[in-house]
Amino acid sequence: MAGGTLTQDEALAKALEHANLKKDQLDFLKKVELDYEHGRKVYEVSFYKGGFEYEFDIDAETGSILKFKKDWD
Repeated sequence: MAGGTLTQDEALAKALEHANLKKDQLDFLKKVELDYEHGRKVYEVSFYKGGFEYEFDIDAETGSILKFKKDWD
């Protein structure tokens, strides 16, 4: 973590680890974006694999997964 904040690559790695996937297994990486929600920095990460869309909100300071959703798309 550079200066206490995750990088985009680190945020994506957290999401992939949670989904038990590797980057080269993804069908499509939709986004890895730094945003602010409720006064905190949050990475929004989303990608597609095997007909499912995975969506994450990851705290940019702690690396904690704040929200996870997996939907058939």
